[in-house]
Formats: sequence, structure tokens, C-alpha cells
Amino acid sequence: MTQEQITADIERGAFLTARIKADKAELKDIEKRLEAAGLNSPHVPLKDKDREGKQALLRSGNRCLPVVFESDILIGSFPAAGDIAGFIRSRITKEAFILLFKEVHNYERRIDDGQKFRLAARKAIEDETLCLEILAVLKAKNKDGITKSKTVIAWDQLPGKE
Repeated sequence: MTQEQITADIERGAFLTARIKADKAELKDIEKRLEAAGLNSPHVPLKDKDREGKQALLRSGNRCLPVVFESDILIGSFPAAGDIAGFIRSRITKEAFILLFKEVHNYERRIDDGQKFRLAARKAIEDETLCLEILAVLKAKNKDGITKSKTVIAWDQLPGKE
């Protein structure tokens, strides 16, 4: 590789790095606006009927971009001696508890995927109202106590150019 090639690659790499950084920032701003638009648009059920959440379908000509508002995020673990453990232990059977949680230094969900955990919880805890109470306690919250959730701008579902 010649010095001219090295210089050219460094200059091109620097240009691309700067452009990617700018493009990521621009995309982040676009996605914030699309999330806001999705929140203020009519919602339809998710494509995957077994998932909890909703979506807005934003249109641009022949294209349709799903803005997916997934179910609330569940916490992955909680202190074994804490309030959450006490609440859940007092409400469900030992068998259901062992099926859903494992003890490390905290209790951790045995099932990492939130949706699969919800399905397992519904099977393990026969009382639907109690199951919903348990899931409500497990919802992750931010420092202000607001339930965390995840929004996905589904670019991969956007059809090709019009």
C-alpha cells in the first residue's frame, strides 16, 4: 500500500466516520418524531398475536412503517429479601415461584424473554387477576417511578422504494 493510498483511506474513513455520526444523530431525531407521530396515530394490534403491545402504521406513499410500542419491560431480578420477593412469595405457590424464578444473590427470572415469561406466568399462576398483579410488580420503572417500555421503529419492515 502506498502513502497516497493510506492518505486516501484515512481521509475517506474520516469522512465516512463523520457522516455516519451525523446520520445516526439525524436518524435519532427522525425516530423521536416518528415515535411522537405514532403515539398520536390510531393503533392496531401487533403482527405477532402472542406479543403484548400496540403499533401505529405510518404511511408514506406506498410504504407503511410500523411504529411498535412493545409491552412494559419486566425487571430481570429483585432482592431475595426485598418487598417484591415477599409480595410474590406470599401470593403464589412454591411450585410456581420455583418455575418462574431462580435464586442467585437476587431472584432472577428463569426466562429472559419478557413475552415468554408472561406466557409461563399465565400457565403457572392460574388466577388471571393475581397473575396480572405479579406482572405489575415486576414492571421496570425509571427513577421517577414511570414504567419503562420499548418503542421500535420497524425499518426492516418498510418495503423497498416506491
